[in-house]
Amino acid sequence: MLKNEADLKRFLTNLNKEDIHFTKHFYEKQEFDRKYLSEELLIKSLKNINNFLGFQDQSKDVAEKYRIGIKLSEKYNLVIICEVRNKSLYIITSWMTNRKWQKAIQK
Repeated sequence: MLKNEADLKRFLTNLNKEDIHFTKHFYEKQEFDRKYLSEELLIKSLKNINNFLGFQDQSKDVAEKYRIGIKLSEKYNLVIICEVRNKSLYIITSWMTNRKWQKAIQK
């Protein structure tokens, strides 16, 4: 289990491209309402730890699930829900958020 941000960054840095997998749910969401997402975008974003905003541990029972926030631009952030299994990363789903919209909700 990844305990802190440094552990997660180390895990992502050492992760090979072949160890990143995408679930059926990711492809279903991409096909219908998230056409802007691609495997390349997510892999590139995960490997660029300089734009890392933070993470939340969403683990339940045995599954190691995490919500990762990544800065894409001044206007957009990327949210990735993923699971760590046997030293591999499984992308469950992902979406972009508008930072202006996020700030409006927080008020």
